[in-house]
Amino acid sequence: MQTPGALDDFAASLLATGVTPSAAVALTDRDGPIYARTYGPAAADGLWNLGSIGKSFTAIVALQLAAEGRFDLHAPVTDVLPWFRVKTDHGAITPHHLLTHTAGLVMGPEIGSASNYDVIALADLPNGPIGKTFWYSNVGYRALGVAISHIAGQPYPELIAERIFQPLGLAHSQAAITNDIRREMVLGHDAFYDDRPWRREHGLAPAAWIESAEADGCISMSLEDFATYARMLLRSGEGVLDPDSFTLMTTAYSHDHEDDEDYGYGLALTDTRYGHGGGVIGMHTKLWVERDSGLAVVTGVNGLDGSAALADAALAIARGEEVEPYAAPAREPPLVDDGSAEERLARLCGVYRSHNPWQTCIRVAARGGRLVLAWDGGYSERYPLTELADGSFGYGEDWSPELLTFDTEIDGHPQRAVMSGCPLYRRFSP
Repeated sequence: MQTPGALDDFAASLLATGVTPSAAVALTDRDGPIYARTYGPAAADGLWNLGSIGKSFTAIVALQLAAEGRFDLHAPVTDVLPWFRVKTDHGAITPHHLLTHTAGLVMGPEIGSASNYDVIALADLPNGPIGKTFWYSNVGYRALGVAISHIAGQPYPELIAERIFQPLGLAHSQAAITNDIRREMVLGHDAFYDDRPWRREHGLAPAAWIESAEADGCISMSLEDFATYARMLLRSGEGVLDPDSFTLMTTAYSHDHEDDEDYGYGLALTDTRYGHGGGVIGMHTKLWVERDSGLAVVTGVNGLDGSAALADAALAIARGEEVEPYAAPAREPPLVDDGSAEERLARLCGVYRSHNPWQTCIRVAARGGRLVLAWDGGYSERYPLTELADGSFGYGEDWSPELLTFDTEIDGHPQRAVMSGCPLYRRFSP
């Protein structure tokens, strides 16, 4: 089957918005590939960083070890990692909680970018309710990676290569992002400015480079291998999972209210499909498997947005439906302090910066008498801050573990903000 012209038109509309310089898409059914297509200057055989789609790889190895009787998914994590500690009065955390994002952990402090130090640092961070509510956590999957590596006696990248790449014949995939493969990777692009909402006229800049071998998302693949992996999921885990384990992987255990999706083990689930998205510095990917149509799609963009929309468009066109041109998502206006905060809160306002490529810059400003946290650049997010009894500030949902604290004052103005464990430092200008 040739690539539908309607999909070419949609991809052209995506690139025309300036949110990404390149895009890639591949469609497959249970029997084999249907088409693969790259748009823009990205090399057709380049490696795409899958980001959080790597969580499904971690889940597969965990389920393999469970089927072998070596990993109890419902026993405390401390049975495998005796040193594992979190601040909680809610009971023990199990691998099941980590797999389903119900462990009450922070999303990911990125204290040590591309490092499992964050797993150890959980001992000093707040924790939410366990086993009750979905709260997406990258560091939870990093903990899983440490656990399965300990059980198997192998580094995480070796486990992925041996237990997934080799059985599926994935010859153009890497299970760790290292300097040695940097020239093979598709070049990512991020917002030119990281302290304001992105606008097309700002343009893009080459994204920061980091190495990574952690279980929350360090897998890179060619578009062809990416589609082969999706085809394995379309064929119910054939080659890497037994039927019972695949059923466990695709059973709904928790619900992500923000995206209105259920969550299994490393996969998001809806009534008609399952898959995952990936977002890393300068790159976004999407994988969807449709149960009824027997189709699976994988996409990648080396910019700010568009992978999910491209995946939806490819599946819709394959079903014979018409699609509208891509429309970039609306971004928040710049956050401007309106001067409404009382003096003790006003002194907290300002811009705080770090050299951590995941969280380079945040802004705290007063709006309508309360403080608001802005995280701009490639994203455009706003979080009202709720002051807690100890002087710290919660953000996200009422029950979320995320916390913002301030300390180290000069002339009454704190010089450091700590965002769920990640330190950022007051910038010289407002």
